[in-house]
Amino acid sequence: MNIYRSKSSFFVKIITVIAMILLSFVALTLLITNKDYGLIGGTVLSLLTIGTILYFFANSLNRVILEKDKVILKKTFGQITIPFSEIKEIKKLEYSNLSMTYGSRGVFGFIGNTMDDSISFVKDRKQMFQIITDNKKYVLSSENSTELINEIKNVVQQGL
Repeated sequence: MNIYRSKSSFFVKIITVIAMILLSFVALTLLITNKDYGLIGGTVLSLLTIGTILYFFANSLNRVILEKDKVILKKTFGQITIPFSEIKEIKKLEYSNLSMTYGSRGVFGFIGNTMDDSISFVKDRKQMFQIITDNKKYVLSSENSTELINEIKNVVQQGL
């Protein structure tokens, strides 16, 4: 079993900190000034904001674990298991701006769905790679992504 950590790039860290500060300031302002929105409106908007932040935090990728017959994408809460038998292709992606249909554009990473129907768990756009399975596509990042890609390719080729 090999473990590859997924660490946030400097850009993701800065965006996350700035977003947290701004959202905290907005929520606090709504709760304190409550003239336009009222206490209930401020509370509801604050809860929605906190819920959104928690959702992206919970879905951020922490590590990629390679076991003998599967790849495990370990998120903060939960995991996704991809059997090697379902992997059709794995490839390194170049640094790019991810076009998201919905999701986080830097807060805790680029988490959500991309324009090409991939599920994105990218924390460092310089270390991106894509796993294409029978049913889904995943865009991920991890430290030593080249080594991880080569290891998965070797296992998948041996299984064929």
